[in-house]
Amino acid sequence: MLNGNMVQNEPLSGQQSPRHGHKLVLVIFCLFLQGAAFGQQARYFIRFTDKNNSPYAVSRPAEFLSARSIDRRVRQRLAVTVRDLPPNPAYVQAVRAAGGRVWYTSRWMNGALVEADAAALERVRRLPFVVAGSADERVTEALPVETRRTATPPPAAPAGRTRQTPDPAAYGASATQINMLGVNTMHQMGYTGKDVQIAVLDGGFRNTDRLPFFSRLIGENRLLGTYDFVAGEESVFEDEAHGMQVLSAIAAYEPGQMIGPAYDAAVWLLRTEDSSGEYRIEEVNWLLGAEFADSVGVNIIQSSLGYNLFDDPGMDYRRRDMDGNTAFVTRAADLAAATGMLVVTSAGNEGNDAWRTVTAPADGDSVLAVGAVDARITRAAFSSIGPTADGRIKPDVAALGQGTVVGRPDGGVGTSNGTSFAAPLVAGLAAGLWQAYPQLTNVEVMNYLRRSASQASRPDSLLGYGVPNFQRAFDLATRDHGANQPLGYLSPNPVVNGPVTLWLNAQAWDKPLTVQLFDATGKEVGGQYVARPTLQNGLNLGLALLPRGLYLVRLTSADRTTTLKLVKQ
Repeated sequence: MLNGNMVQNEPLSGQQSPRHGHKLVLVIFCLFLQGAAFGQQARYFIRFTDKNNSPYAVSRPAEFLSARSIDRRVRQRLAVTVRDLPPNPAYVQAVRAAGGRVWYTSRWMNGALVEADAAALERVRRLPFVVAGSADERVTEALPVETRRTATPPPAAPAGRTRQTPDPAAYGASATQINMLGVNTMHQMGYTGKDVQIAVLDGGFRNTDRLPFFSRLIGENRLLGTYDFVAGEESVFEDEAHGMQVLSAIAAYEPGQMIGPAYDAAVWLLRTEDSSGEYRIEEVNWLLGAEFADSVGVNIIQSSLGYNLFDDPGMDYRRRDMDGNTAFVTRAADLAAATGMLVVTSAGNEGNDAWRTVTAPADGDSVLAVGAVDARITRAAFSSIGPTADGRIKPDVAALGQGTVVGRPDGGVGTSNGTSFAAPLVAGLAAGLWQAYPQLTNVEVMNYLRRSASQASRPDSLLGYGVPNFQRAFDLATRDHGANQPLGYLSPNPVVNGPVTLWLNAQAWDKPLTVQLFDATGKEVGGQYVARPTLQNGLNLGLALLPRGLYLVRLTSADRTTTLKLVKQ
């Protein structure tokens, strides 16, 4: 269910001519796609008992995770575990042999989304490695299935251009939502979400590839890829516009009209929501989208979706199920957070109806749930409240969700209401904080945002900890990490061929430094001179010509030296 569009885009300006972009596509990691068109049969999410005798191993994560994904775990001291392994391919093949048509598989839930008629379903139930009862977990009615296509890799993204900090007047009508979170200060300090990747899981991104406020995003190749988990195809630009509006609240850049908090971030657009109906398959799609985001190395998942009631009442949740452990999508969100991603989600728009409380996955204990306020920082009446069924504070924080400035699919700019549009503002704020302190864990980012908020000393069940603020969050992180942050680290690490980014503590390296690369025998095999150390310096150390193994990167300036380890896989 979409948590926005309660008021449909009141215009702030006239229609503008859209600019055309180009479609980017992606490779689907660890998802098994069936190649033929299928008939009208229900789908089920089945679970496997184990991952025994798998050809995959936690010691070889590069076979199923990108270098960036592995690096995110390394930086946050999170181990690759059996849960990260793809399901055993032999089990998947046996399901197919029994007559089940496999749409996708899930690493974290160790299962598969399977389409089957009654006879095939009975054969699948009898397989010895299928968890008893799981083949009864129907997630759709009988729906037509489209022929799906295998996606292809996106073009390599060039380095982003340096951009001046926006003039305050450039925020246009979006100034209220920007200033409320202290994002104007964040931009003045040079933090715009650069080098942070955000995956938007939503119901569609109509015309995103041709709208003026995304022209920089498209032109700089920071739209890294798209995938539609509903239809099993690459394009997401012809579906509904809700996800496009959410993206505009994060990353739009059109001076004088609107500017998003993280206008320099890179994004993945993943359609998981089918607005034509409400069934539990959308929760499965959410899981698949989150697993994909993990596999490509995303930092932040932004999801303005919520689940409680369905078209089939037998699938409905009850308020007591909002306990952080029951709803399928909530468990998926917590598993996503366990990989080091920050999951930001809307709290829900049930504040005015009989449900009242947050919807899944906002009830997750590892999820940053965002409520809505108006321009006076008063809670919007529609914003879902807490506590969760087990008594925890929700929402966590709040942002402008009543009268939020967002883009329109015709190229203009307007306003919409909903926690859908409060959540992406906080996701953009989080991207700026993570750019400032990339060594933070996702849990630390979430906690700093909570502690920076307007009612941090007296959180409640209406707005949680209140409206977060960049300067306060930055100051808290500086107090805890500024003097103790490492002198530098390399990302991605391990790496396949490169390039590698050297992240530097700019306060420590205030003099020119020499970077030397040594192999395990101590032989110098590369290096470069850095005249002006900054927070980040890109390195090209000729890794493509070097064999796999352990390397040492030595940093030397006039007053200090340190050595970093680099692994080439």
